[in-house]
Amino acid sequence: MQNKSLFSRFLTNKKVLFIVSVVLAFIFWILTADNITKTFNEIPVKFSLPESVSQELEIFSSSDDYVSVTVDGKRVAVDALSSDSFNAYIDLSDVNEAGEKSFDVKIKSNQNLNIDVTKIEPENITLMIDKPMTKTVELKYDFSYSPEGYYVENNVPETVEVSGPQSFVEKVKSAYIGGSVTSKDATSVTNNYKITLYDHENPTDPEAKIINNEYITLSYDNVDVTFSYYIIKENIPFEVVCSEGVIIPDTYYQVTPDNLSLAIPDSLLDEDGNYDVLPIDIGRLAQCKNEIYNLTFSVKEVISDKMLNKTDGVENISLRLDFSSLSTKTIQVPSSRCRAENLPVGFNYNKPETFSIVVFGTKSALATLDPEKVDIIIDFADVTASEAKYVDVPVTINLNVDDLCWAYRRSQTSSVLLIAE
Repeated sequence: MQNKSLFSRFLTNKKVLFIVSVVLAFIFWILTADNITKTFNEIPVKFSLPESVSQELEIFSSSDDYVSVTVDGKRVAVDALSSDSFNAYIDLSDVNEAGEKSFDVKIKSNQNLNIDVTKIEPENITLMIDKPMTKTVELKYDFSYSPEGYYVENNVPETVEVSGPQSFVEKVKSAYIGGSVTSKDATSVTNNYKITLYDHENPTDPEAKIINNEYITLSYDNVDVTFSYYIIKENIPFEVVCSEGVIIPDTYYQVTPDNLSLAIPDSLLDEDGNYDVLPIDIGRLAQCKNEIYNLTFSVKEVISDKMLNKTDGVENISLRLDFSSLSTKTIQVPSSRCRAENLPVGFNYNKPETFSIVVFGTKSALATLDPEKVDIIIDFADVTASEAKYVDVPVTINLNVDDLCWAYRRSQTSSVLLIAE
C-alpha cells in the first residue's frame, strides 16, 4: 500500500481543516467587518450656468476649485475608493441673475458602495456670477528721483486693460504706480512696479480708495519701467558737414530752426559739461554744383539715438545750401599725381597721361588750385583679378587747397582697365 503524503493526510484530517477554516474566517472578518475613516483630496468641483443665462452671465472665479471628502465605511469598500471615485459639483440650475453667492458642494460616488460621506472641506464655495466687462483705464504714476537736478524720462505704458465682473470693473477709475527712483551713476535704471487700481480719477486724492478684488484681472499686473537720466541743453546750434571732411562756412547755408533744445545724457557731454554743435551730414559734397539745394532732415536723423528732442513742435529740419556764388574750373591733373594702392600682383592698370577734373569753389580757391599738387588715389583692395578686365574701384581726390572747393563727381568709383604684366 502506497504511503500518503503529509499534505494528503493534512487535507483528510477533519479536525485540522476545521481549525484552519475558523482561523481564516476570523481573519477575513477582522479585515472586512471593521469600519474605517479615510479622506480623499484634490477632488475638482464642477459647475456651469444653465443655458438660459449663460449667454449673458459668466462665472469669473471661485474661492476654491477643489475639495476634500472624508468617508466612513467598511474597510473593503473604502479601500476600493480613490479621489477619482467621486464627483464634486454645484447645482446652479436655479441661478437667473447676477451676484456673489455661496453654494453648497454636493458629492456623488462613481461606485455603488456602502459608504457614508462624513465631511466635505470646504462645504460651500463662493461664486461670482455677473456680466463680463473689459475697459481700458489710464495708468498714472508719481515718482521722486535721486540724484536731483536731472530730467528723467520713463517708458510707463499709457493704459492697462481691466477685465472681470461688470459690477466691479465699473468702479475702477484709474491705475497707478509710484515710488522713489535712484540711479547712482545718473544714467538709467529699471524697476518693477505692481499696479494698483483706484475708484478715483486721481489716485493720489485723499478720497481715492484702493480696489482689491479677486475677480478682477489686468492685461498685466506688474510693469518694468526704465528711467533714463538727462541734462537739458538749450539752443544748441547746427553745423553742416560732409563725408569728404571739407569745412563748409556757415555763410553758405541756412538751417531752420537754427538750433534745438535737447535732453542729453552725461556720457555725451564734454569734460566741461557742454555740447557745442549738432552736425548735419549732407553726405558727399562732391555731388554738388554751384547751385542752391533745399534739403529736409528729420530731427531723429540729426541727433543721437541717445538724445531726446525737447524743442516743442519741431520734428523736421530744413537746410538751404547756397553754392550759387561759387565758380567752376576744369583742370588737367598729370598721371604722376595718381597713386594706386593694393594693386593685384602681376597686374597694372591703364593710366591716362592726364586726368580731367571739374572743380567747384570760391574764386580765391580756384586761383590757388595747382594741378601739380592734387592727389588721386585708386584703391584696388576689393579687386580679385585673374585676367585683364575693367573693374569699378574707389577713387579719392585731394585738391590740397585751404579755401572752399571740391572735385565734382557723380560716383565715388571709376571704371579702370586692369592689364596683366
